[in-house]
Amino acid sequence: MDKHSRPIAWLIIGLYLLQIIVSVILGHYLLQGGVGFLELGGLALLMLFIATRMRGLNNIVHECSHATFTTDRSDNVLMGKICASLLFNSFSVYRDEHLSHHKHIGDYEHDLDLQGIKNLGLHDKLTGPVVLRHLVTPLVLRHLPYYLSLNLSRSDGRAFQILQYALIGVVSVITALAPWTGLLMLIIPFVFVYSALMYWADCMDHAGLVPTDEDLEASRNLLAPKVLRWLFFPRNDCFHLVHHLFPHVPARHLEASHQALMEDRIYTAHGNAVRGLADMKPIKKPKLVVTPAE
Repeated sequence: MDKHSRPIAWLIIGLYLLQIIVSVILGHYLLQGGVGFLELGGLALLMLFIATRMRGLNNIVHECSHATFTTDRSDNVLMGKICASLLFNSFSVYRDEHLSHHKHIGDYEHDLDLQGIKNLGLHDKLTGPVVLRHLVTPLVLRHLPYYLSLNLSRSDGRAFQILQYALIGVVSVITALAPWTGLLMLIIPFVFVYSALMYWADCMDHAGLVPTDEDLEASRNLLAPKVLRWLFFPRNDCFHLVHHLFPHVPARHLEASHQALMEDRIYTAHGNAVRGLADMKPIKKPKLVVTPAE
């Protein structure tokens, strides 16, 4: 269950940033000529891709909050603060809220992670209309007041606050010099697409399952082809039930941990452990029948 070494951890962060930068440059190039059907399709795909890479950075923040991204605890804090700043968030605030989520999952009084989105009804039983509501919520922008909360405070230190304001300055300059590039490749992916993906991810992780005191009912795995995992569930984010069962297992080992757990009859008997993307409905807790020894 080894974690990433310091050089590999920095390389992973750098690759996510590089993918975003290259995508923005490619989008700018597409905008230089006439924008036809193919160009519009390419721009849409780039906007989606940029948002998924932002989710990858957010998932690194999540790993750093558990001190599972890289070997040294202080490196986890530093890298978590940098990635959080790039997303206009606070690592310290995120870590406190997220750890309360693991301790009090679905308890709106103490689960600070889900407390702020109580009004979006993740606790509602998954019926057809409720699933449709979850699908439509980001499309009508109802999620924005809950998921677009920028934290530009000094909670992570003055240096990271300066980094955030510097990033705002860079985005502002790009938008001033190339308005469509700034709007389509930076602002819309972050404000609308990234926030929508974050909401849908929370739904896939916990909708219809919280609150509960049962570990196997707290979340679900969503198994998907590896290419979809890489795109939409960066850093093995689809194995969320495994993460809740064993939050100190590094993300790089979640898939292997899931495979190992498939040898356990209680784990495999529970549908939340082996769900596919098309099946989000919660299941009844399996009954274990114990035969007395003769």
